[in-house]
Amino acid sequence: TWGSRHFDSRFKVLRPAAHEFAIMGPKIGVKKERGGGKGAVRPVAKAAPPVQKSAMKKKKKRSGGGANRTPYSELSEEKKAKIRARHEARAIKEGRVDAGTAFFSGTVVARGRQHGWIKPLQPLKLPRAVQTKMKEMTAEKKAKALENGSPDNFEDGVVYMRASDVAEGVKVDTGDTVQFRVYTDAHGAGAVDIFK
Repeated sequence: TWGSRHFDSRFKVLRPAAHEFAIMGPKIGVKKERGGGKGAVRPVAKAAPPVQKSAMKKKKKRSGGGANRTPYSELSEEKKAKIRARHEARAIKEGRVDAGTAFFSGTVVARGRQHGWIKPLQPLKLPRAVQTKMKEMTAEKKAKALENGSPDNFEDGVVYMRASDVAEGVKVDTGDTVQFRVYTDAHGAGAVDIFK
């Protein structure tokens, strides 16, 4: 014995010398009382199950509002000017350089909420600098897909399309044929002034 407690080898616990003790092992959550007959057992309130980490994560609210969002064409001129200034600042930060004033035709091969990809109908007519950037960008995207273990769904010979570079009031979807000018920047080649 250790003071007022002793080890009970039948239950593998340090048992208090008091009149009741908890049983550990296969009968978790049950107390055995002394007195009241041999082996008297009564149920004990069980602890709540552990909370899973995924249940503890708070869901992030998406900004933008979705259904409450006002279309760009319906915004005030002041808000449009702020948005245009933000887009121009981003273009300068990325080192965007226009590759001439000529317009080219292409098909939208992929479209997301904020960006997409256009496959030029005549890629050899594009300026040489744009063709080079397209090849570099394609190789980089394919390498990144392999590195991340995702399937290589990136198409060869495409230019990047940002939603802000589509002409005001024009809705562009996958499969649409569009007209655009081209540019190069730190990320590759892209389309600007896009319209149907």
